[in-house]
Amino acid sequence: MKGFRVASAASLTIAALLAATLAAQAQRRVDSAVAKLPDGDGEVAVVQFCAGACHPASRFVDMRQSPAEWHNTVMLMVAFGAQLFPEDVDTVTNYLSTYLGKNGAPPGTK
Repeated sequence: MKGFRVASAASLTIAALLAATLAAQAQRRVDSAVAKLPDGDGEVAVVQFCAGACHPASRFVDMRQSPAEWHNTVMLMVAFGAQLFPEDVDTVTNYLSTYLGKNGAPPGTK
């Protein structure tokens, strides 16, 4: 009976490790839409806090909004639970306004 308990405990441990590994791999999946984000100040913050943290970049990479609209969008995401400090809100909003604004990305970006 003791051998059965050890085997069961080992099986549960292996199952838990496998589940944790699969979950980690799912979180690290490459978001192909991130490649469409223009290079620029704040890109890392946008990828860290938006693309991959909550939703894929495909949800916003083709959007074009004014600075006020982007600010409202970012604040809505904060209201939905995005964990950004005020300086992160500014960084993300500035990046989105500059590179995904109504006028499009500045010259020389992807």
